[in-house]
Amino acid sequence: MDPEHIPNPSTTAPPSARLAPESGSWWDYVDSRDRAGGQGKAAAQSTGRVSSDAFAMHMRNLMRAPTLDVDVVAHCNLKCASCCHFSPAAPPTFLSLEDHERDLEKLARIEGVATFFDAIVLMGGEPLLHPRLPELIRATRRHLPEVQLRMTSNGLLLKSMGPEFWDAMRSADCKLVLTMYPTGLDYEALFELAQAHGVKTGVSGGGAEGGVVSHLLRTPLDEEGLQDPVASFNGCPLGGFSLQLLDGKIFPCNRGALLGIANERFGTTFAHEEDDYLELDAIRSVEDIDNMRRRAHPMCRYCATSLDERIEWRRSAIERSSGTNGSCARTSANS
Repeated sequence: MDPEHIPNPSTTAPPSARLAPESGSWWDYVDSRDRAGGQGKAAAQSTGRVSSDAFAMHMRNLMRAPTLDVDVVAHCNLKCASCCHFSPAAPPTFLSLEDHERDLEKLARIEGVATFFDAIVLMGGEPLLHPRLPELIRATRRHLPEVQLRMTSNGLLLKSMGPEFWDAMRSADCKLVLTMYPTGLDYEALFELAQAHGVKTGVSGGGAEGGVVSHLLRTPLDEEGLQDPVASFNGCPLGGFSLQLLDGKIFPCNRGALLGIANERFGTTFAHEEDDYLELDAIRSVEDIDNMRRRAHPMCRYCATSLDERIEWRRSAIERSSGTNGSCARTSANS
């Protein structure tokens, strides 16, 4: 496997792997009832019922223009528990400039793409970890000159970024969106720093006013895929709204696209089917993308969204050397 590629479930799932219950980082992705019972997998089958609040949020998101997220790195320097990008579980993984440009060229050829997405979002993982980030920013703007461009970061490395980064952000008109976590970081100073470099700023996550993230959303995963895909999709806060570009494919959500990270780290056996994504080469117009994002997919059977729970924000307790994890913050960038 190319070390620069984020793992794909269809190519990394071991034929008969089972979850290791002692893998503490996995607990960020299973139902609390399983944890109490000492099991290492998500609950068998949930009720399949969708709360009215979850369904209302899902429908509101489908009414909005979607974002297209590009993980320029898979790993992160913060490691929030239950990250829906599985970043705490990911080894250091960097998107290559060549692969990024290949996907951008194909994306730019799709009819109507310039105005379809709310934004193309460079993220991760933590994007500031990428050693060639300025080149990736410039390449994105070069291939997609009319799209809204954003980069989402936790801001921990922002003060260490050099002139080349700031020049790229400013010249590409790339908006810096910070997700504010309770780490003690002086975010006000970071906003002032960006604005001093002529870079637009915004806030992601943390509630209606876009404040500090206090809680994360944990959606238990069912390795055996016994959930009702339609019910899971209808209760999903991000499915069909935060689309993911990965290895020449567009997926309807981040978590589903990145299940390969869980397979590689935890020995799970999540798998993609052809109906879970669109190949860039096969997309004729944005109508194909819009139709794809508005329906359930086979991989929705892995998410027990009726068992969603809010957990207090925390870092993953497991170090990468002994097994890392992730958790899922519910975020929505303010334009």
